[in-house]
Amino acid sequence: MKIVWTVLATLAVLVAAGLLWLYSGAYDVAASEPHTGAVRWALGTLQTRSIRRRAADVPPPPPLDDPALVLQGAGEYDEMCALCHGAPGVERSAIGQGITPEPPDLTREAPDWSDAELRWIVEHGIKLAGMPAFGETHDDRTLWSIVAFVRRLPRMSPAEYQRMATAAAAAEHDEHGEHGEHAEHGEHAGHTH
Repeated sequence: MKIVWTVLATLAVLVAAGLLWLYSGAYDVAASEPHTGAVRWALGTLQTRSIRRRAADVPPPPPLDDPALVLQGAGEYDEMCALCHGAPGVERSAIGQGITPEPPDLTREAPDWSDAELRWIVEHGIKLAGMPAFGETHDDRTLWSIVAFVRRLPRMSPAEYQRMATAAAAAEHDEHGEHGEHAEHGEHAGHTH
């Protein structure tokens, strides 16, 4: 019984020390300072395990090599993602450079994630990482289009990226008119920014 009381007392001291540390304000939450190694490891591990667990429920994608889907994703990526993640030949904006943790360079890190994991991230975002959730504002096809495009990023040259982004913008303009609306129905495009 003495061992049980020792364990409980040790846990109580650890909880009290943790609460004291939280209330002390000692941890610097400034985005201008990187996380400590332990916090970076804990958040990274939590993020990876959480995404992998939840991505198991993502339905199968449409064909991600569909040129129309990839082109749509190019426009979405250029408009919403390059700001923080950068792109071939495009540096992160001032916003992307000021986020902690630093948004991943998807030309290097996208291959580390499965299609379902990327789709889950785009739909749900990531707390404490500055990654917004686009599931509330974008339909299923649009979310998959971003995944389809991100899959191509690691093999893409700056010139190819620019050509695709320009072509996607022109296609959206042609489809939705000058004001981003369907000419026939007056409906808004599949996204809001």
